[in-house]
Amino acid sequence: MKKEFDISNLDSMDIVLLKTLMAVAETGSFSGAAQALNCVQSNVTSRIRRLEEQFGQKVFQRSKAGARLTEFGEQVHARAIVLLQQFAAAERDLMEAAGAGAPLRLGSMETTAAVRLPALLKRLRDKSAAPLSLTTGPTADLLSKVWDQKIDAAFVAGPVDKARFQAVRAFSEQLVCAIGPATSEQGPLLAFRHGCSYRAAAQAWLGSIGQSDREVTEMGTLEGILGCVEAGLGFTVAPESAVLGFRNADQLTTTPLPPPFGETVTYLVWRLDRKPVEAHRKLLEILAERA
Repeated sequence: MKKEFDISNLDSMDIVLLKTLMAVAETGSFSGAAQALNCVQSNVTSRIRRLEEQFGQKVFQRSKAGARLTEFGEQVHARAIVLLQQFAAAERDLMEAAGAGAPLRLGSMETTAAVRLPALLKRLRDKSAAPLSLTTGPTADLLSKVWDQKIDAAFVAGPVDKARFQAVRAFSEQLVCAIGPATSEQGPLLAFRHGCSYRAAAQAWLGSIGQSDREVTEMGTLEGILGCVEAGLGFTVAPESAVLGFRNADQLTTTPLPPPFGETVTYLVWRLDRKPVEAHRKLLEILAERA
């Protein structure tokens, strides 16, 4: 049975201590936390020591392999997550009330960010001066980040879990198989890592034609994938709009994927319990105008 520790006075902790705790837990080391927080390691060490002295318990077990949370540390970490989320929400609400414009932390699939977002974000900038940041990644990672409140909203491929997320339709995409001038579809599939919806569609399509064992070469960027396709290192499945936007698109041959694999919808999603900030609302207005 897990031992319960008294952490009732955690609410009065310095926000810097809580952020330091989170940084060490996420990076797995005091040096990694120092780098993430842009401070010296001795600051991290002293903050964690203050935390441990206040409760009389070890928060981290340190070893050559790094730092891991103790049983007590796990309970502090769980409470710290909630407190930091509440702090961020309060800060966001106060900035909105003051008319300052709370930051909007967006996420997007790599292809959507490269092809669809430049014009969209330019229009958003014309409507809102609020700070904006963008994180790219596969759909699964982005949904996890939205749920964990590490980002506010994200452009992801459907379907969307409506029990957890609010979603509005943003774009419709036609998926195509793209090959280079000296290759065929018999080479490896060049794709993003697991969690990418386009990779999932490609593998489902390959499975439907008896090629579920096709080799997959994982790559990190759309430009890199299409460049390797052009060089004859394999083929890929991507939105037609992304392929047409490639610098040497005329060197690639595309074939639409057959139903039900070829059509996909991109949604803007956010947590059901999160109220959109002003910049988010402006973005929704722009999407509604496009529709």
